[in-house]
Amino acid sequence: MRTLGIETSCDETAVAILDEAGRLEVHLLASQVDAHREFGGVVPELASREHLVALPPLVDRALQKASGPVEAVAVTGGPGLVGALLVGLRFAAAFAWSRSLPLLVVDHLAGHLVSPFLDLDGGSARPMPSPTLALVASGGHSAWYVVDEEGRSRRLCRTRDDAAGETFDKVAQALGLPYPGGPVVDRLATTGDRAAVELPRARIDDAPLDMSFSGLKAAAIRHVRSVGLGPVNEAAAGPVVRDLLASFQEAVVDQLLAPADALVTAHHPRLLTASGGVAANSRLRERLAELGGRHAVEVLLPPPALTTDNAAMIARAGQLAMARGERHDPRRVDAWTREVWHPPGMRRRLEAAGPGNMPGRAADAPNAPRGPGNGEAG
Repeated sequence: MRTLGIETSCDETAVAILDEAGRLEVHLLASQVDAHREFGGVVPELASREHLVALPPLVDRALQKASGPVEAVAVTGGPGLVGALLVGLRFAAAFAWSRSLPLLVVDHLAGHLVSPFLDLDGGSARPMPSPTLALVASGGHSAWYVVDEEGRSRRLCRTRDDAAGETFDKVAQALGLPYPGGPVVDRLATTGDRAAVELPRARIDDAPLDMSFSGLKAAAIRHVRSVGLGPVNEAAAGPVVRDLLASFQEAVVDQLLAPADALVTAHHPRLLTASGGVAANSRLRERLAELGGRHAVEVLLPPPALTTDNAAMIARAGQLAMARGERHDPRRVDAWTREVWHPPGMRRRLEAAGPGNMPGRAADAPNAPRGPGNGEAG
């Protein structure tokens, strides 16, 4: 079905329309970067207000540009900022209910997982081979997943504290560099020495594949303060700053890819992908290509325009969910801000108690979704 996608999980108001083959007919985005830049990060209440202003006219423009009538609606239900999520979710629910259209409430991370398979040049969405080994790295999430051809996923490992994108933003902020930090760090690190500054790569004893970025972030910020590097103007950044950022970026990429060899050996993927805002990082993309060559596995990366939050990926995730037979009642859906984690034994008891008791579901909404394809939120 021709699907309207709506994404408002954080600070990007995004609307897209995909045809039945997953071709991108409309791709619109209202960025809030300028609104949040002076605060050095996203202000949740401000983000919600900006979504309220931007979303209705974006949807109107998208419907005017579409090649035909919309037949289904897909919207992000979580994880994310609760106020921002509710703006998109309530709008989508009202839109679908008033027109008697199928509604798919999908996980934001499920969207990221399918983003590498979309084509910005008008081609149909590429089929997802099984198994696909996928990295999601963004401002709020860093995890590896194994995904099947229907878009169902299972999380294999994750960060235990900060996400990679947040770490980029905080180190850039310590240097006085503009928000968001990832792109400017990438630009400056290109001409730095990756071995100039010794920075930690944390490992977790009881979960050797999991990642941790808080110690790296703290060490980089301590170095900034001990050397007296801030504030820095990007155009005038000298070799000391560039060396630090090159060393820092290499440490982040090292940790993101540390589990990769073991995961490829264990799961024998037919394809490697990466998505999320950090997947636009040039050094990560370079290292992923090396990883694929080492294991003779194809690497598929989304175009930079689809690495950040966008509605095309939400529409496609909704189409895959619809193909699996999923539908959601627009009168009984709710947002979820994060995963509620339970030990495996507790999860089994909750599953036995019924779907309304599972994490990520509203207790009165048994058909509400939870997690990217199988209940694993980020």
